[in-house]
Amino acid sequence: MRYYYGMKRWQLRTWIYAMFAILVIVSVAATPRSPAPSADKPETIIYEHSPDERAPWPILDIYSLVTDSKSVRALTNDGHSHTPSVSPDGQHILFVHDAAPHTKLPHHEPSETDSHHPIELYVMNRDGSNPRLIRRMETAILRATWSPDGKTIAATAAYLPEESAGVEMNAGEPPKPPVTGLFLFPLDGPGEPRLLFRDAFTPAWSPDGHRIAFSARQRGSRWAIHVANVNGSGEIELTDPTLNAGSPVWSPDGRHIAFDAFVGGHSWQEIFTMDEDGSRQRQLTTDYNWECSAPSWSHDGEKIAFYCRSVSSPCGAGVGGKSGKRGGCIRRVFMTSAFDLQAKPAQLTEHDGAFPVFAPQ
Repeated sequence: MRYYYGMKRWQLRTWIYAMFAILVIVSVAATPRSPAPSADKPETIIYEHSPDERAPWPILDIYSLVTDSKSVRALTNDGHSHTPSVSPDGQHILFVHDAAPHTKLPHHEPSETDSHHPIELYVMNRDGSNPRLIRRMETAILRATWSPDGKTIAATAAYLPEESAGVEMNAGEPPKPPVTGLFLFPLDGPGEPRLLFRDAFTPAWSPDGHRIAFSARQRGSRWAIHVANVNGSGEIELTDPTLNAGSPVWSPDGRHIAFDAFVGGHSWQEIFTMDEDGSRQRQLTTDYNWECSAPSWSHDGEKIAFYCRSVSSPCGAGVGGKSGKRGGCIRRVFMTSAFDLQAKPAQLTEHDGAFPVFAPQ
């Protein structure tokens, strides 16, 4: 019998999404420094969108939004494109694509849990034109991001090395599982992805490209934000050992890190910032009707975009009614001041939106 990895792809992907759901932290407040986001400075935000509001499956595409006019444009329409990352020059978009060949577009899975197709990384122009495949994996890619020089990709992935793929297994012998963690590989050209850290998620490059922040799994179910050099040396934990932390992202000047966190006895998820050394942890969002995650800094360093999920209409695998079908999942894109703790976040979308990233004007 031929094995490519130790479980069905849908099981692997559901497991990794469950990992993301427990990336957490708590915080303390600090003095406001900057004004609330200004409507006088329009921003372009790239994000993923589920037209039928049944996120995170089965249809996802990449959209753009201009904050002052709230004009929206679809950049993909295949129904399997998500989790965008904007290139350092703002001219290209890297995104994850669930390959589903020989299907009409957009493609609904006829039976979600029985399907299998590989995961791909694509790059397209900022306007959605000229998409090109840069890498395909048989297992899973959850998130990928550009290095500041635009030459290297850091990705959260479950990867089975080539020498292990397609190996014939003896009857009763357990298949070799994929390695899950943080990988680096060149944007262009061949070569095996290089494993930097196991059980590491949501990588973010420092502005100078010398370090990477990421969510590292600790003993038990705890997660912490770590920072290390790009060669894997000098790894340190930024967050307190009693806390959980996830989804770090550097400010443009490299002095601060935003992240998402659970509060209220780990009941709901909110957005936080801290200094680059882990000090002065501050909670930015406090509306407990929403669970918020995946922050992104504006290029002037004054604003943070993120998405929130309605507490009354939760998201995630396995969420559904008596019919067994997944119900609606309310996700919206928001923006707030990066430093004014009294600022009220502005809701940018009235439709589904998640994983927003700022694009330079």
